[in-house]
Amino acid sequence: MNLKTVYRLVKVFTFSQVRASGKSSMFDFLRKTSVILLIDIIAFIIALVFGRALSIVLTDPTLAIRVMINLPMFLLFMLMLAGLMLEMSYSTGFMSTDMVNYLPISASEYVLASSLSLVYAYSPFLALGLGGALGIILKFGLFGAWIMTAAMSLFAMFIGALGLEVLKAYTNRVSSILYKRSGKTVLFLRMIVLISSFVAMQLLFNPQVMFFILEKVTGAATVASYIPLLWPSLAITGFTGADLMLASLYAFLTIVFSGVLFLVSVRLRQVYWVPVPVSVKLSTGTYAPKPGILGRLGLNPAESAVIRKDFKSLTRRREMANYLAVPAVMIATMVIPSLFSRNGFSLSRDAMFLAFPLAFGAMFFAYMNSSVSIGQEGPAFWNIQSSPLSPGGFVRAKISANLFISLPLALVFWTGIVFLGHPASRTAIAFLVVLVALVLTESFIGLTVGIMFPDFTETVRNRFISISGALLGMFLGTLAAGVLIAPFGIYFLIKTGNVLHFMLVSVVTLALTALISTVSYRLCISKAGELLKPE
Repeated sequence: MNLKTVYRLVKVFTFSQVRASGKSSMFDFLRKTSVILLIDIIAFIIALVFGRALSIVLTDPTLAIRVMINLPMFLLFMLMLAGLMLEMSYSTGFMSTDMVNYLPISASEYVLASSLSLVYAYSPFLALGLGGALGIILKFGLFGAWIMTAAMSLFAMFIGALGLEVLKAYTNRVSSILYKRSGKTVLFLRMIVLISSFVAMQLLFNPQVMFFILEKVTGAATVASYIPLLWPSLAITGFTGADLMLASLYAFLTIVFSGVLFLVSVRLRQVYWVPVPVSVKLSTGTYAPKPGILGRLGLNPAESAVIRKDFKSLTRRREMANYLAVPAVMIATMVIPSLFSRNGFSLSRDAMFLAFPLAFGAMFFAYMNSSVSIGQEGPAFWNIQSSPLSPGGFVRAKISANLFISLPLALVFWTGIVFLGHPASRTAIAFLVVLVALVLTESFIGLTVGIMFPDFTETVRNRFISISGALLGMFLGTLAAGVLIAPFGIYFLIKTGNVLHFMLVSVVTLALTALISTVSYRLCISKAGELLKPE
């Protein structure tokens, strides 16, 4: 392994991180790799000051010790989640490492450089954690434990980065296998496999899930020692408990596990270096367009064509699987730990507990799918601009494509909760009204910001929507969700039990939904006119 080559690759990969948008702006000075180091220093100082201020009211080092013990697990989880949302959104053209085959670069150099660049790119998380911990422990003289925490946290982030490398190689393999087949069923299967892989990898790196699984095999007292992801935290626990032998053992095991995971990543990269190129087959049959079910719903041929194209993009575009996987990962992260609680889980008793994460997942899916529906057109958006599609038809097609998926998904969630949890009739109706209201509202808000802030550039990491638009959309979506949930929240807090009050709350919620959706729809049509027919 040539370390100079690794260093140069790290610089290249880091450049691709900070310059992924491919656009020039007045903030170009922030798109330098050295800026990440500057952000680390600023984050560390801010967290240090906050930690020092917090330490004034602390009388014992318990909180400081807990922060240091949990920091490696937190950083590993954050890197995996951020990597899933950002790194795995690469399109097939950029995920392929075919260009590297023509350079004197080995698989080990590639994997090591890619992992180190990920650690460096997300190092502000590390700076915040270490700065806050240092500010607290300085009062109690635990500087040696802080050094151990810094080392173990770095290894935890490196383990998370290697996990992402394994996932990248695996998705290359999935694409290679399924691209050799043809047919709509195989494309749908490919999407399911990719999403399932993302969710499974996220759960695999969830210590609570692994703790529950291994607790069934071993005793509760020793189960943590069988989970490699907990070894960095156990090393810190041993050090803070003055058990240097135990700390040295788990620190050594952490280093060994990192090495083993690195070898696995290298081997997978060697075997599944490049996904098989897409093979295009042309049908020899006669093209005969049919109205179909979309035509019967009142959509004209142009609108139906846009909807069908959006449906196909969900299954055929690799980067779209990432946006579909994020809500699934967030639901699994919230739901599965409760299933693995020590008190057990009963469908009849605790099914309604799942209502919030499922409603959040359906709402988040509706927002994300709608907000990226414009930018995912890419440079080919000129095809829509040159088509005889009116702004109103374009908006109807985009919103319908999202609702045709989001609403049935929400209804499936609602049906499952009602049949498993057997809630009271008013609770079930309230859940249905809120769920439908959230899906409708978030779909319109997502499309509004998607039309106003699209990102059509095809780069290493496709965003589909500008950062400012995504932040604005998140704020507006959260605000709208709070407004829609508030009436029923007040009703159930007061507990009047009056049927007229319940009907009034339902009408108010639906009226707010209609108001927000109508305003968003009119704004969408206005902005779509500017987007489709630019001067």
